[in-house]
Amino acid sequence: MAMAERISEPSTQFTNVLREQKERVIAALLDDKTIPATPILRDEEILRPMEYVTLVYELHHVHLLELEADGFVTFDRNADVVRRGSDFDTLDTKSICEIMQ
Repeated sequence: MAMAERISEPSTQFTNVLREQKERVIAALLDDKTIPATPILRDEEILRPMEYVTLVYELHHVHLLELEADGFVTFDRNADVVRRGSDFDTLDTKSICEIMQ
C-alpha cells in the first residue's frame, strides 16, 4: 500500500469517535445543561488533522442537526454551544441506545 493511500484511509479510532459523537453529546448534557459545540474526544484519542476537521463537519452538519430534529438538543450556531432540547428529559436508556445507531 502506498504512503498516500495509508494517509487517506480513516483510522479505526476516527471511525469509533465519529460513531460515538451523538452518544457523547447526550452523556455530556446529562452533566451540564450547556456544552461547547466541539467534538468530544477521550484523553487517549488522537486524530489526524483532516480526521478532526471531518469530525467537526459531521458534528455540526449531521449529528447535532439529527439530535435537534428529534428535540433532544438545541444547537446555537452563533454561540457555538449545544443545550438540552425540549425533549431531552424524555430520553431513557433505550432511547440513548437508539441514538447510538
